[in-house]
Amino acid sequence: MKETPWWYLFLWGIGFLLFKIFFSLKIEGDRKILKKGAAIIVANHRSYLDPVVLALLVPRRMNFMAKEELFQNTIFGWLITRLGAFPLKRDRLDKKAYQRAIEVIKEKKLLALFPEGTRSRSGKLGNFKEGSIRIALHLKVPIVPVVIRGTGKALPAGARFIKLGKIRLKVGRPILPDSFSGEKEERIKSILRILREEMIGMGANR
Repeated sequence: MKETPWWYLFLWGIGFLLFKIFFSLKIEGDRKILKKGAAIIVANHRSYLDPVVLALLVPRRMNFMAKEELFQNTIFGWLITRLGAFPLKRDRLDKKAYQRAIEVIKEKKLLALFPEGTRSRSGKLGNFKEGSIRIALHLKVPIVPVVIRGTGKALPAGARFIKLGKIRLKVGRPILPDSFSGEKEERIKSILRILREEMIGMGANR
């Protein structure tokens, strides 16, 4: 089975065109590392639009770890599963979800995560959970920081309707877990710190 089926590419093309027209979507930064092989994409989270916008980075299916509540509606759950999402229980350690994430990386696919775990209502970058870092260290896969801007104004938390405006995606420099030394927990803290600093520098708090 192809990693990215024709129907996904078709929907991707339509989505990209619509966001270009209605939101003047602009993508900055080097995306070469995302076009082939495994990578963990880590992005800030302000809106329900974020997964849709993030998926427009490259014409390649992304696998999203999403809160299990989104799968409770049978039809919507089926749809997002087809698009590459899989459920995560947020109230406890979800071994099944993390095993699925590891399988995605081993299959040399893209894994996309919002490490804050929920949408930021303040517009500022929240605290990061360590799951993505632990997976990256375990499998020695690059972490690619991405900052999404504009979705918080287009569809903020609690809003019912979408407002038109500019949306921007900025891709940062890949963080390579192998380049860090020391004990595992020390490396996790170092990567988390550098990842946050990189994303803030890219405009995550603007």
